[in-house]
Amino acid sequence: MTEHLPRIPALQRTGLLDSPPEECFDRLTRLAAKVLRTRVALVSLVDADRQFFKSCVGLPEPWASLRETPLSHSFCRHVADSGEPLVVPDARECPLVRDNPAVADLGVIAYAGVPLATPGGDVLGSFCVIDTEPRQWSADDLDILKELAASVMTEVGLKQAKDAAESANRVKDRFLATLSHELRTPISPALMIATSMAADEALPPQVRADARTIQRNVELQTRLIDDLLDVTRIENGKLALHPEEVDLHGLLTDCVAICAAEAGARRVRVDYRPPERPHAVRGDPARLRQVFCNLLKNATKFTPPGGEVTVAASGAGERRVRVTVRDTGIGVEPGVLTTMFDPYEQGGRAITNEFSGLGLGLAISKGIVAAHGGTISAASDGKGRGTTLTVELPAEAATFAGTPPDARRQQSRPAEGVRQAAGLSILVVDDHQDTLNAMSRLLRRLDHRVTIADSKAAALTAADGEAFDLVISDIGLPDGSGLELMRELLARRPIKGIALTGYGLDSDVQATRSAGFDAHLTKPIKFGDVEEVIRQLTD
Repeated sequence: MTEHLPRIPALQRTGLLDSPPEECFDRLTRLAAKVLRTRVALVSLVDADRQFFKSCVGLPEPWASLRETPLSHSFCRHVADSGEPLVVPDARECPLVRDNPAVADLGVIAYAGVPLATPGGDVLGSFCVIDTEPRQWSADDLDILKELAASVMTEVGLKQAKDAAESANRVKDRFLATLSHELRTPISPALMIATSMAADEALPPQVRADARTIQRNVELQTRLIDDLLDVTRIENGKLALHPEEVDLHGLLTDCVAICAAEAGARRVRVDYRPPERPHAVRGDPARLRQVFCNLLKNATKFTPPGGEVTVAASGAGERRVRVTVRDTGIGVEPGVLTTMFDPYEQGGRAITNEFSGLGLGLAISKGIVAAHGGTISAASDGKGRGTTLTVELPAEAATFAGTPPDARRQQSRPAEGVRQAAGLSILVVDDHQDTLNAMSRLLRRLDHRVTIADSKAAALTAADGEAFDLVISDIGLPDGSGLELMRELLARRPIKGIALTGYGLDSDVQATRSAGFDAHLTKPIKFGDVEEVIRQLTD
């Protein structure tokens, strides 16, 4: 028969063929067997040459394990082809099915099935019940089957919608990852060169000042890219945390120090009021630092020159800690308080035009705080009367009460002024020529011997002739991947590896670690970051 062929694509689009059993469908077949008092109930999907049972109750072996039969054994094919219910009181007396092998092989005597139809009219198969004895089916029996078949198709629709949403999210994730890579790659050499020039005391002061201007603006561009990716991670529930015990006082002190230069440039005074006793929270220190730096920079940004930002920390009841960031800035109107933590919200076009930015900082902060089991809220007495942002987090008993905060911070910092071992033989692999040139030139200034390659093949050829101490490689190469390159290099001999790439999702970091890289740096990077990692790997 050929009538079934036009509906096969619709059946394949459901993704149900050969999929494992699911409780949402099994629940309906169990209900049908119980209510109609039959031995067998099926959700049967009729393919081009077989019927596949998405759900089956009471089917004998081996068919129950196989979860399919040839079309030669199918009563449901007649329902699928006609689009109408099929009622068979006794198969042995029904000309349509009396010669069907299922009568003898499966003991099918009484059968009642109704179509499983999509909203577009494609019939995917049948929802049916089967008995091994003759039976007269009533109109009520058919009504029950139709109701259950409708429930099956509701589940199919929900599953398709879920699959489509997940597919769209995967496409969006891939697009953002690719966009991030393409944006990060060209600004990476600019940041490396600018930071190197800004730190070079042999250059004239004006040149160093110009380099710092370039550095600041490239870093701003990088933060915008990072914010877009963070919003996506939070929306998709993929924000990875690496929790540990965090000294809240030390963290806030660092954040105030980080933001001091920006506040000073705007002539905004920042006053930090530490807690009366040590407080610890369990969280990801980098993410919590991101939150409080966001809040501080936000407060500074919206506070006019001569204003003040006050940061205070204190206990907030049983096993809670509270941090407030209060400013004397432009304030927030009541209607904006309810939306200011939404992505891309900045309180109206006038605010956006005056202060710029994407309006992502507070949305990201809210997502990070929520992931830590905390809350964030805002309060303001209105326009021109300042704003108070309050973060509450679960507290832990501090284990570092006897260690002075300054000493704790010194213990956590890497040693300064220590140069990594010079004279390493380094292979640099990147298909972006400007990055390749900048990296190789800066490494040679540190007395390293540098070989460059712009492809996986060129890198492997170079490795044939020299035993390198270190490879610094991009991941996306024109003839393969840096992951494959690292695995092949390690198969030859031990070698340290730094992945230098525009892909910075947690899954990307995990992939580079699995391939054998010792470190993962996400473009754009300051050359000092490369120096520090090389020092750590060669200590």
